[in-house]
Amino acid sequence: MKKLLGAFLIVALTAFAGRFFFSPDSQKPAPVPAAEIMTQEATLTVATYNIHHGADQTGALRLREIGTLLQDADIVFLSEVDRRYSTRSGFADQLLLLKEYTGLSYHAYAPTLQRAGFLNLGGSYGIAVLSRYPITNAQVIYLPTSAFAEPRAALVVEVNWNGRTVRVLGTHLAVQENDRNQQLAALARLQLDLDLVLGDLNAAPKSIASLADHFQLTPANNQPTFPAENPSVQIDYIFYSSRFDLLSVHTSSYLYSDHLPVIAKLKPNYLN
Repeated sequence: MKKLLGAFLIVALTAFAGRFFFSPDSQKPAPVPAAEIMTQEATLTVATYNIHHGADQTGALRLREIGTLLQDADIVFLSEVDRRYSTRSGFADQLLLLKEYTGLSYHAYAPTLQRAGFLNLGGSYGIAVLSRYPITNAQVIYLPTSAFAEPRAALVVEVNWNGRTVRVLGTHLAVQENDRNQQLAALARLQLDLDLVLGDLNAAPKSIASLADHFQLTPANNQPTFPAENPSVQIDYIFYSSRFDLLSVHTSSYLYSDHLPVIAKLKPNYLN
């Protein structure tokens, strides 16, 4: 009887100690809020690149290398894209080729120059957005340009990023100051709630500060981007809204164009 009672006491004490020192609740980590999980995991990589019709500064076509360089981006704005436009790019449809080389499935395009020659087959040249995620809406806004100057446009797209709408404006503004100022004024009249502005603005930061102020955006980069071989001026930009936080930004030193690309990684700011 004493042995049986002793065994019972040992079992009871072991069970009590197990509950006290090894409670299952005490071993489980505290649950992580869903918003915090998203903050840790969800990042958006965006890029802007004037690809100079796919040619480097020697005139050699580097479209495949450009595509490889941009493979990790989620949203890319491109300037100076040829689509069956000229012998300089072998009459290739550079937009479709870049979709293949980058693996980015969705695109929007705004032609700014078009040719209707017999052998050109309706070729064009312009600006484009490539996206890893569905583009649910796209709008082309043609900007004021003086006679005989290269026409300019802005491309406004909405991207469905994992159920969240990201609104992007991409543009390539004029080299001529008078035209560029008119184009900036036209953009400043747009009533748009944007998350990103990307592009080759052909102007120094002070000259385009009003654009960022109008859309309440923050510049991501301050590195020179042109000319690619020895960059001395910043004319290519990424601006982002307070709905995002900037994790990193850099230019690439690969000389695949006469510009350097700008690539930024962002994460959602759940406080905005």
